[in-house]
Amino acid sequence: MSTERLIELARRKERLIARTAAQRSVIADAYHRWQMPASMVDRGIAVARFLKSHPLLLAIGVAVAAAVGRRGLLHWIGRGWVAWRTWRALGAWVRRHGAWNRHAMNHAQE
Repeated sequence: MSTERLIELARRKERLIARTAAQRSVIADAYHRWQMPASMVDRGIAVARFLKSHPLLLAIGVAVAAAVGRRGLLHWIGRGWVAWRTWRALGAWVRRHGAWNRHAMNHAQE
């Protein structure tokens, strides 16, 4: 193979590598842009499947919503949201500090 041909192949390889790098960047941008909406759709599908497999819970939820009314429902949703966030924060705190305490106790026993 001639030197000119090898040089041309090397240049073509460089162009292809640059083009694939640009395409990877475009794909990564598209992935990041759609990651949150896709995760929300996945979560919605999971909730729908859960409710489909637990129709009694769905019926209870609808009955409670009908009994409480719109304003009361919004009030209880807000309170539930606060309780859920508190529970999650408390769980994270316990995991973090509980693991730290076990780690410290293990070192103290050595």
